[in-house]
Amino acid sequence: KQWYQRRVAITAGGSDADKYYIIEQKNLVQLLKLSIKNFIDFALSLTSGLEEEEGNLYQLFVVLEQILKHGLKEKNGLFIARTDFFNVIQIVSKDLEWTKDLLESITNMSFLRTFTGRGRAFLRLTMMQKKTHIMFAEISNNLDKVRALYHPHALLLTEEAHIISGLLVGLNVIDCNLCLRDRDLDSLPQVVQLSRYLKDGNYLDTPTPPPSPLLDTHKQDYQNILEQKSYVEEINEKLRMDFLVVDKKSKMFQQDNDMLMKEVQNMKSRIEELTSERDCMRQKMDTSENTYQRRMEVEKADIAVERETYEASRQGLNELYLLAKEELVKTNNNVTDLERDIDIERRIKSDLEKANGLLDKELLDKEDTIEALRKQCSDVKKLNLSMLNKVQESDKKLAERNVSLKDMESRTHQSSSEMTDLVNRTKQLDIENEDLKKELDDYKKKCYEMETTLDTAVTGCSVEKEWRENLQKQNVTNREDIARLRTEVTHVTELKSALKQLQRENDDLRRSCSEQEQALVELGDHLSKSKVKAEELKHDVEMTKENKWVSDKEQVSCQQCKKNFSVSRRRHHCRNCGGIFCHQCSDNTMPLPSSSRPLRVCDSCADLLLQRSVVLTT
Repeated sequence: KQWYQRRVAITAGGSDADKYYIIEQKNLVQLLKLSIKNFIDFALSLTSGLEEEEGNLYQLFVVLEQILKHGLKEKNGLFIARTDFFNVIQIVSKDLEWTKDLLESITNMSFLRTFTGRGRAFLRLTMMQKKTHIMFAEISNNLDKVRALYHPHALLLTEEAHIISGLLVGLNVIDCNLCLRDRDLDSLPQVVQLSRYLKDGNYLDTPTPPPSPLLDTHKQDYQNILEQKSYVEEINEKLRMDFLVVDKKSKMFQQDNDMLMKEVQNMKSRIEELTSERDCMRQKMDTSENTYQRRMEVEKADIAVERETYEASRQGLNELYLLAKEELVKTNNNVTDLERDIDIERRIKSDLEKANGLLDKELLDKEDTIEALRKQCSDVKKLNLSMLNKVQESDKKLAERNVSLKDMESRTHQSSSEMTDLVNRTKQLDIENEDLKKELDDYKKKCYEMETTLDTAVTGCSVEKEWRENLQKQNVTNREDIARLRTEVTHVTELKSALKQLQRENDDLRRSCSEQEQALVELGDHLSKSKVKAEELKHDVEMTKENKWVSDKEQVSCQQCKKNFSVSRRRHHCRNCGGIFCHQCSDNTMPLPSSSRPLRVCDSCADLLLQRSVVLTT
């Protein structure tokens, strides 16, 4: 309501800028209606769905892009990124689940480099999924998020944004299957061709004067000249586009050549690095083998020394055991004799027991050392296995590097073969130069012969004098004809001046006709809008008379599916007919004249409102 009052105040006595913005908004909405109508007419005339981007569809995308860009703020500083209509789409589609896959697929398209190209790809994908009207409806419903990116006079900030989303509902009738792969969407020309929407013919039933035959001939000549001019302009435009394409291809080839040269240089440096790494690996392998052999020799010497010590200790223990056994035999035989010396023998036994304990401890220590040596041997084996694995991996890497070296050698052989071909071509060119020199000598001989023929031609000059006299006589007759033709030319110039005057009068008449036609079209638009509003008001009045707001107590089950309401299946009122339905039967939102935002309606009311919007748009 505030927007309507503001528009009335502006039209009554507002500034020129505001009037200009209102005219821009009207023109964009009118262009959208015409482009949708032309595209639907063209698509319905086809037997199958659209598989290529035709001119009418391309113009529709251009108009939609102009609507999204209308009133968009530019960057305010040097280090601030420039805003684009794709930023608006990203902000609105953050909370939408069905746009996540679209945005991921657009980010994976490596041939799209700018935000405008990504926005154009998004519009084409939504057109293929029949969700363009949903996207514009989300923008119009989430104006608080987008308001900072637009000026106050932007078209999407007005109530006509809901009309745009309603107009785009009619595109759901058409199936599109467009190919976006390797499309240059970043640099497409975005120009609205108004010639598609201009109507031919005279809409005023005024009698035209009878045409004169002279005017018809001049008009035909003038039309032929204009057609030739348009044909030449089209050829020039085509040649210019071909030149631009060829220029782009040449630049691409030059860039590819530079990249290949850089890759060759990088490969050469890489080969040098690989050779140096190979030498370093070989040196490391030699040093590791030498150190390993030295360690093995040292460990073998240690093991031999430990074996010798163990054998010596074992012999000492055996000797001690034999001595103790002999002493025990002597004691058993001479018990009676040695009873006196029991104390001495007990001391000797205690000393022997101490010696045995010490020997047992030494044996345990040596067994521990042997186990430690075994562990060291197992660790050495593991090191040997790891070194063998590393050696095998290094051999594999060397084999791969040798393969790459062979490839580089084959490429160098190819380049050398190309050089030999160039040398052969230079030799052939030298041979052709010699042939040309011979031909020059032949031409010199022919020139000498021509000089001889000139001498003979001098003798025939006398005959030419007589011929000249005859020409002078003919010249006199030609002068008389020229004088007669000049009089006819003056008459033709007078006719041309009269034709120009008639053309000016014709242009003035055409201008007046076009102005009157525009006035009639505007009057027709106003009449159609007023009729549509009157029909909408009548329909709303009839609906309010027929439909009643049903109370919750009166209705126990859904009016459509007849299922009883419960805690899980709740009641929902249709804001159009006033009936009570479940969530599944009333999961629709449509714009109604009673409110500025879309409200919940049942399935039957949604179908009726959609049919009505399609009829109104067409």
